[in-house]
Amino acid sequence: MTRHDNRNVEFGVFLPVGNGGWITSTTSPQLPATYEYNKEVAILAEQLGFDFALSMAKWRGYGGPSRHWDITLESLTTMAGLAEATSRIGVWGTVHTMVFHPAVVAKMTAVLDQISKGRFALNIVSGSNPSDQGQMGLWLDLDHAERYELAAEWLTVLKRLWTEERVDHKGKHYQLTDCMSNPKPTTPPPIICAGASDRGFLFTMEHCTASFMLGSDHDDFIKTGLRAKELAAQQGKPDFKTYGLFTIVPGATDAEARERVELYDTGVDTVALDNQTREYSGDKSFKQNTMAQRFVSQGEQRNSMTRAALVGSPETIGNALAAIIKGAQLDGVTVIVPDFIDDLRTVGTDVLEVLELNGVNTNARAWQKAVKS
Repeated sequence: MTRHDNRNVEFGVFLPVGNGGWITSTTSPQLPATYEYNKEVAILAEQLGFDFALSMAKWRGYGGPSRHWDITLESLTTMAGLAEATSRIGVWGTVHTMVFHPAVVAKMTAVLDQISKGRFALNIVSGSNPSDQGQMGLWLDLDHAERYELAAEWLTVLKRLWTEERVDHKGKHYQLTDCMSNPKPTTPPPIICAGASDRGFLFTMEHCTASFMLGSDHDDFIKTGLRAKELAAQQGKPDFKTYGLFTIVPGATDAEARERVELYDTGVDTVALDNQTREYSGDKSFKQNTMAQRFVSQGEQRNSMTRAALVGSPETIGNALAAIIKGAQLDGVTVIVPDFIDDLRTVGTDVLEVLELNGVNTNARAWQKAVKS
């Protein structure tokens, strides 16, 4: 019996705060990266009973004919607006530890805690790529271990400012003298990280609440998920949560869904992918950076991000997703779709019904039933 047989799986949406969404193509839905569109998506996700909406942090796009991610909303200000526009769903924002001082984030997140009434969570990124933050002169040319060393000190300062009245800190990267940060969050927000290397997993388990993870296929996802659970058990953290990130391309039938993928692949923006590959491969710690390797692999394979997706009818997607959730012992699922209105509605209704038939219970499905009753 897995630990999910008697608990509900969380569902969240990875908001399309960058133009074009998550598919690097000129023939996929050309999403606008506006606040109004993301508000519509967040409100729909809340109506479907989803547990959270997450936004990325991105400072530089990849150009090309699609101008992929040349327009992006800033994460924390976006989530502040969405916190006011919603009433139940979690609002999760992202920060780069190289971009924001922890004392600035301590203040910002305390305000977000008030606006959201405790629904805010913080996703932290210790790296990215040299071009994204380097264009602003904020990239620190640290090796893989040093980035997590900085992030650990960053979180130490942040957590102290969330809970202590005055903070003195003299570390390698930050120095604070009699630092005050008020207001405090009512409860320290959950902290999530997507570190995927062994070093990244250990850092996340030591300092964070949960981990985001990717998998290239069914077996890879299960292997990664079980490894995370094993490491968490070794660290004495049996309640540590893991969230799988899935691109989903639904259709009324398997054939219709495959036709969508074929259409998107005819417009793959190879210029944008080449720029993405160049930026990530320029990282001195590329060989240790699992996430960077995935981005480069996507570019080298001319992959519009649909080739590793779950593609098919709601039944096909639901069956495949249920097998991964159970096999990897995932606590939650974060969803990316081509169209964040119609496709998200399909996932939030039809796919969740199939998951339930497979013995995977979700908070969203339970909420939908409660509303109907």
